[in-house]
Amino acid sequence: MQIDISIIIPTKNAGAGFDDCLSRIYTQKTNYKYEVIVIDSGSRDSTLDIIAKYPVRLIKIKPEEFGHGKTRNLGARLATGKYLVYLTQDALPADENWLDFLLNDIGTDDEIAGAYSRTIPRSNCDPFEARYIAQAWGDKKEIKEILEYKKYNKAYKKKIVFFSNISSCIQKDIWKRFPFSENIIMAEDQDWSKRVLEAGYKIAYEPKSVVYHSHTHSLKELFKRYRDAGTAHKQVFGDNNNVYLLLIPLFAIIVSILDLRFMWRRGYNISAMVRWTHKAVVRHIIEAFGFWRGLHSK
Repeated sequence: MQIDISIIIPTKNAGAGFDDCLSRIYTQKTNYKYEVIVIDSGSRDSTLDIIAKYPVRLIKIKPEEFGHGKTRNLGARLATGKYLVYLTQDALPADENWLDFLLNDIGTDDEIAGAYSRTIPRSNCDPFEARYIAQAWGDKKEIKEILEYKKYNKAYKKKIVFFSNISSCIQKDIWKRFPFSENIIMAEDQDWSKRVLEAGYKIAYEPKSVVYHSHTHSLKELFKRYRDAGTAHKQVFGDNNNVYLLLIPLFAIIVSILDLRFMWRRGYNISAMVRWTHKAVVRHIIEAFGFWRGLHSK
């Protein structure tokens, strides 16, 4: 059987919710023929038992062999499909049309190197993460391309290259020319998008293709995530993103005000807004300090 799409999912201790993810994948309404490749890097929970319930092609690697770019490149090399669909283990396709909508444009236009889905926060998502998701993944479709290199400045560059492997699709033939970078700690998706756009290709954002995805991090996890993000940002974009140590408290206050405005517009009651306010300031200080540390890491 000719495979059209290879769905590639890196896993490690994905948890019980991974069953829902695989169930949604295998109930998609599509005429595409697809395979599912799961690359597991040492799960010790129920992940492998869940995988055994489905016709998944399971590849096991050692934990130390995992890398965001490296593991996704491995999946691409193993894939037999014309299109590579990447999905994170904690992303849940919202409906049975997720896959077809994701290929709306990439399947009809060879100039479109990749496409990515809309992300919607889960019901237990905190308002800070919900605001970020709403800002980064809007409801309007986009076909991104670099039309005027004179206007390709730093701010514009970071906006146009936004791409997300939470749920994405890439033409395999283009991946062969532009594999993921394996020497960056994260943001392999942003780096890939930047390189293909600069080469003259297009990127599609398809908000009809939807996944549920969000995190509720502890403060320790938040610091580590933003430290890694800062390191990756320096590697990909080569600048400090205007994050300065002495301005971090001011930054935290400004972003907290944006959180409050978001909560007000989304109908949070006053007591909830008050309860979240002090958490917002602490959270954004930790985010900014972690990002700053990442920018200045060696």
